[in-house]
Amino acid sequence: MRYLLLLALLWLAAAPAVRAQTTPAHRYWEADGDSLRRVLDTQRQDTARLRTLLHMFDVGGYRSAGDFDSLAQERIQLLRRLKRPEAHAFQLYYVDYQLFKTKADLATRLRAVQASVEAFDSVGRPAPGLLGEVGAMFRALNQPEKRIAYFQAKVAQYKTRGARENLAACHHLLGAPLVQRGDYNQAIGHYLRSADLYRTFQRTSQVNELKVVGAQYAEWGNPAKALAYMQQSLAVGATLPPRTGAAFDPYTYRNMAQAYRHLGNDAAALRYANKSLTRGGPTDTIRAYAFQFLIDRAYGLVSKSAVLLDLRRVAEAGPLLVRAQQLADSLKIPFDTPNGYLELDATRARYYAAQGQPARAEQAWLTAYRKARELKIVPLRLAYLRALADFYAQRGQPDPAGRYARLGLALADSLRTQQGAFQVASYEAERAEQVQQQRIAALRLAQVQDAARARRQRLLFFSTLAVLAVLAGLGFVLWRANRQKQRANEQLSQLNEAVTRQKHDLQSQRDQLGTSLTELRATQAQLVQKEKMASLGELTAGIAHEIQNPLNFVNNFSEVSTELVEELQQALAASDTAEAAELAGDVAQNLGKITQHGKRAAAIVKGMLEHSRASTGERTPTDLNQLCDEYLRLAYQGLRAKDKTFNAALKTHFAAGLPLVEAVSGDVGRVLLNLFSNAFYAVQQRQQTGESSYKPTVSVSTKQLDGHVEIRVRDNGTGMSEPVQAKIFQPFFTTKPTGEGTGLGLSLSHDIIAQGHGGSLSAESQVGHGTTFSIALPLNGTAHVAAT
Repeated sequence: MRYLLLLALLWLAAAPAVRAQTTPAHRYWEADGDSLRRVLDTQRQDTARLRTLLHMFDVGGYRSAGDFDSLAQERIQLLRRLKRPEAHAFQLYYVDYQLFKTKADLATRLRAVQASVEAFDSVGRPAPGLLGEVGAMFRALNQPEKRIAYFQAKVAQYKTRGARENLAACHHLLGAPLVQRGDYNQAIGHYLRSADLYRTFQRTSQVNELKVVGAQYAEWGNPAKALAYMQQSLAVGATLPPRTGAAFDPYTYRNMAQAYRHLGNDAAALRYANKSLTRGGPTDTIRAYAFQFLIDRAYGLVSKSAVLLDLRRVAEAGPLLVRAQQLADSLKIPFDTPNGYLELDATRARYYAAQGQPARAEQAWLTAYRKARELKIVPLRLAYLRALADFYAQRGQPDPAGRYARLGLALADSLRTQQGAFQVASYEAERAEQVQQQRIAALRLAQVQDAARARRQRLLFFSTLAVLAVLAGLGFVLWRANRQKQRANEQLSQLNEAVTRQKHDLQSQRDQLGTSLTELRATQAQLVQKEKMASLGELTAGIAHEIQNPLNFVNNFSEVSTELVEELQQALAASDTAEAAELAGDVAQNLGKITQHGKRAAAIVKGMLEHSRASTGERTPTDLNQLCDEYLRLAYQGLRAKDKTFNAALKTHFAAGLPLVEAVSGDVGRVLLNLFSNAFYAVQQRQQTGESSYKPTVSVSTKQLDGHVEIRVRDNGTGMSEPVQAKIFQPFFTTKPTGEGTGLGLSLSHDIIAQGHGGSLSAESQVGHGTTFSIALPLNGTAHVAAT
């Protein structure tokens, strides 16, 4: 219950939107938490959501306990994902929240929330709400002295760091335990310091501090000061827009009623007690301020009952006290809350005494005194001791009356010794002295400004004289400049002649450079043609070798068939029909083989004719599996035609059901031929090093990825170093010996794939392990499927 009460007050103090005369210094802490929550619903980027979640940590805006929990977890996840230093601090804060949900013991929770504060301090992030939780834990554990020691140490720490937000919270949290001790002087001083700090960044909290100062002055017995500060709080609050759902005005009005009671103005006291009860109900009953509304109602009923008892309108006070007791019981409102002391027992004691029920009055007074003593609230102990002494004296019981009177006198003497007799906080004198010092500083500044003004006037006079001297000198300078201008014109004429000569020289150099550029372009065209011819040579050698196989079969079967025909003729001549039939079957079988291998040779020639046709640049649906297989074998046979001793393992891994790709098949074939030739060259070079267990292997694979088809050509050859890989696609760069390569093969291949087909060509290589070239060609939505 205490945690919820504190959370409600923190939300009420932080969540309101205060935009009246807002400056950049106020905009952050006076933001509307509900608006931030709505903005969060529209954000998708991590950085934007984290910024809003951190802002809500400071100003509130959570819709429910579940909303608070889920957003706290998201905040921790985003902090970790973005590697922010606050992640650990927010994790500790969430651990404290889980301890609250599981109703852990207060001492454990106090240690957890103190650890959270230290974590936030270590990263320099303000956390006034966490400091408020520390204060609430000390209050719940009834440890006012430890609370004072903790926050005094924090005040010293935050002053050194200049942590304004935390310092304001610490001054506020020092006030309540000092009031419990009866030290109104220091308590009010801390509340005023808190108000001065809040004025610089969060004016709603400044309003709250001013009304608390007024309430403490009323308890201290200085009603004039009390009314002045509470009127000031109302005036500052009137300049701010109304807040969503709830306000602190009931707190102000019932404390103004208390001040008027001290002044003996019962009519004004009753008026303000009524005002504390006339506020309408909350518009949103599920938010924290709905809970606060009922607490304000209980306090207001007790305040009005006390005023009615002063006016001897006892009968009217009874129902109000009954309703207040019902609210206190149902809401489990403790005696000591951030709203002040709920003096329900003391007011009931007065009511029972006025009703002529001394036994019940005595019990109520003793209950009130016991609570004040247990909570170590010195001012209320003194008030209740005096009330008990008066009660027993009126009842004719001198012994208890004397005992409580002596206790009251001893406690009063200690308070007078501690507080003095002026009942004005010493901080007000300090602040007045500061104002006086500021006025003195302002006067000194004015004197300095007057002296500076006199110096400026003297400077202006001497400056005028200097200007006149400068004007005189300027006339001389102009005359001299005119003479120099004439000389400069002569020099300019000479310079123009020199520039004209240089212009003619530059034109001659430009003509020479143009001639050189033309020759360079012709040379480049020759090199490109040479690369094409080299590719053509390799292709021709491969074709010749590939056709040689079926032609050999044709020749062999033809020779065998000739011999069989001769044997057939002999068998017919001998009338051996069985032998003739068998020989005729062999001849037919040989002729079939001849036909089969003849068609194979014709198919190779036909395919090469198709690929050798001049490219029109038009893309057609192309079977990449078939294209890769053909050019792999052509490149291999081309190298074998040059080096009969060379052998390599060919591996193919073609994707089944590969879609046809819109491409210029001749251009893509030239790229594949170049890559296969380079791969065979690499494995041949490594084979020549004499490795005993080395087996040359060249593989090609195809597969379909998202939106494109990938061709990978891999060899286990010599590999390339990183500097070589960085240059392989540059024109004229080659690793082959002089005369064996032009350095244009990979450059032209890259242009064909990247510029001609909108794809990509990349290489991965490791020295001593081999090289992999990857071609990625985009799909064009064709419905055709390639052969497998």
